[in-house]
Amino acid sequence: MEDTRRTLRRAATLTALAIAALSTVVVAGLAIVASQWWSAAEVNVVIGVNAFHNVVFDAVAGTINVVFGPTGAALITVATLVGVIALTKSWLAGVRVGLMIAFAWGLADLVKIVVRRPRPDPALLLHPTGVEPSTFSYPSGHTAFAVAIGLAIALLFAGRRARAIALVCAAAVALVTAWSRVYLGVHFPTDVAASMIVVPFVVIAIRALTARMRLFRSGTEASRQNGARQLR
Repeated sequence: MEDTRRTLRRAATLTALAIAALSTVVVAGLAIVASQWWSAAEVNVVIGVNAFHNVVFDAVAGTINVVFGPTGAALITVATLVGVIALTKSWLAGVRVGLMIAFAWGLADLVKIVVRRPRPDPALLLHPTGVEPSTFSYPSGHTAFAVAIGLAIALLFAGRRARAIALVCAAAVALVTAWSRVYLGVHFPTDVAASMIVVPFVVIAIRALTARMRLFRSGTEASRQNGARQLR
């Protein structure tokens, strides 16, 4: 009984933290849009990052733009869920990972609609990249996806050492993705920062909440036993 209460308190705390992080990001975004100087100051950072231009950076940023774009991200998510189900031998584990990714990624798109921040002006770039998304800027959807899928996968690992390595790899992918969005001139630094702040809270909260759902509890132990050997 005490373990159950402790788990419930933990889930409630993590959910409250996720809501607080989301609220903070939304309020900050609205304040940025309302400001007359903030984006004008940030665009200088975008121009500066874009100025460090070479063929390798173009290839890396261009690849991330496509792979973590809407179509590529959807395909990666499906492949990830199939892999999770195959490794854990539990479709519930796949659904749980899918919920972590979908909620975090979806909330990023919802915040875009609420905040409605325009993209950086591509005409100001020293090296135009030809990438001109039609959606709003804040927060970065590519970065949100990179953080969500990386963290969701890392949390699957049973061994402490393996999970630590997976978290470092996930962080590296998220940071490179964040850099690429600024390098291409399609996001301000605060756009990618917002995704990197709010998404971990959301993913961890969804993980804690699903752990308390009867539907997922029945498959959690089985997936842990089946997947632990492969994910150490």
